[in-house]
Amino acid sequence: MQLSEEQIIKLAPDAASVKAGKGLASAAKWVLRGASERALWGHCQGSGANPYQTQVDLQNIAFKCSCPSHKFPCKHSLGLLFLYASQPNLFSTGEEPAWVAEWLNKRENKVAEKKEKSDKPVDAAAQAKRQEARHRKVLGGVEDLQGWLKDLVRNGLLNVPERAQALFEGIAKRMVDSQAPGLAGMMRQLQEINYFGEDWKYELTALLSKAYLVAESYKHLDELPDDWKDEIRTLVGYPQAKEEVLAKGETVTDDWYVVGTESLEQDRLTVEYNWLYGRQSKRYALLLQFIIAGSLPEVALLPGTVVRADVTFYRGVNPTRVLVREQRGSGELFCLTDGNAGYMNLTEATQRFREVLTVNPFTYEVPMIVNGVRFVIHEGQLWLQDSDARLFALSVGEAGRLKGLAVTGGREFTGFFMAGERRWRVLSLWIDDKYYTLNNEYNG
Repeated sequence: MQLSEEQIIKLAPDAASVKAGKGLASAAKWVLRGASERALWGHCQGSGANPYQTQVDLQNIAFKCSCPSHKFPCKHSLGLLFLYASQPNLFSTGEEPAWVAEWLNKRENKVAEKKEKSDKPVDAAAQAKRQEARHRKVLGGVEDLQGWLKDLVRNGLLNVPERAQALFEGIAKRMVDSQAPGLAGMMRQLQEINYFGEDWKYELTALLSKAYLVAESYKHLDELPDDWKDEIRTLVGYPQAKEEVLAKGETVTDDWYVVGTESLEQDRLTVEYNWLYGRQSKRYALLLQFIIAGSLPEVALLPGTVVRADVTFYRGVNPTRVLVREQRGSGELFCLTDGNAGYMNLTEATQRFREVLTVNPFTYEVPMIVNGVRFVIHEGQLWLQDSDARLFALSVGEAGRLKGLAVTGGREFTGFFMAGERRWRVLSLWIDDKYYTLNNEYNG
């Protein structure tokens, strides 16, 4: 697999590492350069007598280097990737050296051991006992929340904007104490509404209604079908244990396009959202990863590439979140400009959006690939337009806006979007057989 410069930059821990890595992307810096289907390796001459041994697992994107750096990947690993991306002909091909083969084999054994451990059965009796105790506590919190919401509406919503920050903090803490973090998150979403904008009344009433309906549904949990039980419990804040998901969730084997990636920084934790699209299944999947500062994600996924994997879906109503059960390596780069994926215009896409919300009205955004669209400026804002001249408002940061306009130049493209009721967000696009990310975090 040969990565683009933009995809390599995504792997870097910071901008300084990117700069240092590019400085090492020179044949003169490497006294040994080799490549196989599984890996890259090389010897980079540093200031010491012995060169640093650097190796990159291309199948599952991992790094190892003998240098003392605490950054992962280090500048030598990035330099090796940058050099291979620009001049692959400089790398000898053939049998992997013993030190590379040994490292790769150890990694494969660890993956096998991890899979064996994850396949162990769940202790259902102990789990049921814990859930019953929590259920009673959550029910008390649900009653408190509904009473609080009724009082809020009864007293009127016009003065909410001026006291929003303090208004919702107390009830959010009460939901945390009641072991309902999902409901607490909904209350904090109310704090984040732009009360200076024109849509705040719509957003406020929609989120208040959603919170009330989730609370009411939880009170009648025993009357719901199994998929809705799982959905409501998840919305309230019950985690689905990884072992349980792997044991009971639906597993789909496919070649998954990595169509978009987003990240959210929370203190020293990065929450990474990886969106996948199945080549055969035509399904969307979301892999969430929680990454501690200075460490690599458990599963390395690069936007614009294909990963061959078995993924298991969480339980719920029309679920998208998945776990990777087994990854058999990353494959080629891909381009979706041939129209073989997604919808052909905005009419088809909006019809799908309505179908998804009909099945699960709690859905916040719907992932979708749409072909034959272009960016247009309308009333000073960025909009999406299809060949039928239908328009949709877009929400995109300034850096993404400028990059999108620059790379498309007013031409039609294929894009990956998160479709909402009021606005869509564009995460990435394909044009001229090239892939571009537009979210600010990963702009190259």
